Formats: sequence, C-alpha cells, structure tokens
Amino acid sequence: MLSGKINAAVFDLGGVLIDWNPRHLYRSLFTDPAEMEEFLARVCTDDWHRQHDLGADIRQSCEQLAGQHGRYRDMIMAWADRGEEMAAGQFDQTVNILRMLKTAG
Repeated sequence: MLSGKINAAVFDLGGVLIDWNPRHLYRSLFTDPAEMEEFLARVCTDDWHRQHDLGADIRQSCEQLAGQHGRYRDMIMAWADRGEEMAAGQFDQTVNILRMLKTAG
C-alpha cells in the first residue's frame, strides 16, 4: 500500500495516450501485409525505433537505415516524412484518467 501524496504520474505517449502504430501508415504503402510485417520485424524494428524515443534524430536515423536497406529506401523515409500518419487519435479512457489526475492536482 502506498502512503503519502503522489507528486507525479508518467504516461507514455504512443500506445498509452495516443493510438500510435506504424502500421497505420504502412498499411497504405504496402500491398502485401506479410511484406509489411517482415519490413517492420527486420528493417524498421522496435529496437531501431526505441532510439527515437531516447532522442535520436529521426531523419538522420532513417537516412542511415535507408543506406543499409536500399530496396526499402522510400518506405524507411516515410517514417520521417509521414510519421504523423502513424497516429490514429487518442485513447479516450487514458486521456480521461490524465485529466482526472490533473484536476485532482
């Protein structure tokens, strides 16, 4: 059991407050869902993207990765150029919790 006042709450943005998923973008770019999944599993991987969460420059990261995977250059650069299309709105329930916490101080 917690005792005392909680002074801070931390919410992750993508996947918690915002429905962020690269598939929202890549479904419109790939005609073959299996190829898209392979691309996300082997090229634009979770480990690669985690570096963006840690502060890596997205454009520079994409350019470097595109240099390693020329076949997918346009798909990789879409991550930097069309990243906003990876968000499909907010998760209302989590946003409401955030509002309640903010209101409660």
